[in-house]
Amino acid sequence: MITAMPRNESIQSVQRAIRILYAVAGTEDGRSIGQIAAAVGLKSNTVYKFIRTLEAEHFLVRKENPLRFSIGRAMTELKRLDDDRHLLTVAAKVLMKVHTKMPSGSFGLMEHQSGDTYVRLNIESKRPGVLVRPRERRFHPYGKASSLVFLAYAPQEEYDQFFRIHPFEVEGKSIWKTRERLEACLAKIRRLGYAQAEFISVQDWRGIAVPVFSSGKELVAVVAGYYDINMPVDSCKTLFRLSFEAAKEISSRL
Repeated sequence: MITAMPRNESIQSVQRAIRILYAVAGTEDGRSIGQIAAAVGLKSNTVYKFIRTLEAEHFLVRKENPLRFSIGRAMTELKRLDDDRHLLTVAAKVLMKVHTKMPSGSFGLMEHQSGDTYVRLNIESKRPGVLVRPRERRFHPYGKASSLVFLAYAPQEEYDQFFRIHPFEVEGKSIWKTRERLEACLAKIRRLGYAQAEFISVQDWRGIAVPVFSSGKELVAVVAGYYDINMPVDSCKTLFRLSFEAAKEISSRL
């Protein structure tokens, strides 16, 4: 028969696991079992039992030669999920607010993951006041202003990964003709701080894409404002201004 762990023993186990994570966090090359044991004041064999559990759940990851442990991807994932939920909560309120100022416009929030741009939030002129959270709506990697903003500001590793996932010759050449034209557009986006559909030679919409930065100046999302091609010029200017205001407000609250 399985007996339940006494409540105080269960709490103590959680506390010990947390202390181990704190002992490992911030170490560039990880820590050995002995170093962790010394830091938390426990025996090495006791610490190793906790490490095995934390490793199995990806809170710790081992390195060999010599054996040591570092913080695993589960910790990063928890932080990412928390940041993502906060971003969506803030963005939803901001997009609803700007849309009430201009019901004839449409606004969206885009995120980027593994080389692809996704629509996370959307509110359209044809359904005023209704905020939609699309489950799986991806943008063309080369043919949308939002996708180009992410590419323009991508760190080198992500930039290289993008072209491995979406080869230019296969997916981008029909739009941009040459890689040089694409690179010139990306440079223009970085210089201006936004992208317009008009930057792209093949267009099926009109609008603007404005980057959203975290407090650490990392690009985390894009606010898009888009409209019917028959919208008056003055209304287009208003939509552009509101898109910038939305991106700025979201950034300030992250």
